[in-house]
Amino acid sequence: MIKTRVAIVVVGVLLPYAARLPGVLTRGPEWLWSYFGEGLGAVLFFGAFNAICWGAILAASYTYSNPHAVWFPAILGSVFPAFMHVSLDLSSDAQAAIALLLIPMLSLPLVFVGWIVGKWFDRRALRG
Repeated sequence: MIKTRVAIVVVGVLLPYAARLPGVLTRGPEWLWSYFGEGLGAVLFFGAFNAICWGAILAASYTYSNPHAVWFPAILGSVFPAFMHVSLDLSSDAQAAIALLLIPMLSLPLVFVGWIVGKWFDRRALRG
């Protein structure tokens, strides 16, 4: 389970940047560099808010005994943020950066649904 939790953290930290990579081909490198802001402080601030999403997935992993049950909150909780980071154009509006703070919070209901499905799967796996 330790490897699973490390993978959750690594994927959670890298997800916003990895989601931007396909857009670099069509929109140029500025598309990716816009997520790095004005130095390390911006990256750390952004990373702290991202921890809301992957932290919830990590917390859900502690309630399971079967490592395969973690897939449910991990996938459901990562699809929405990945899609939003792919489509978020920070240069479109002065308030577009607010979405960077809202995306992790809006993914929490999906993590919760994934946690419920994972609990069901975990209990079924223990019975069988």
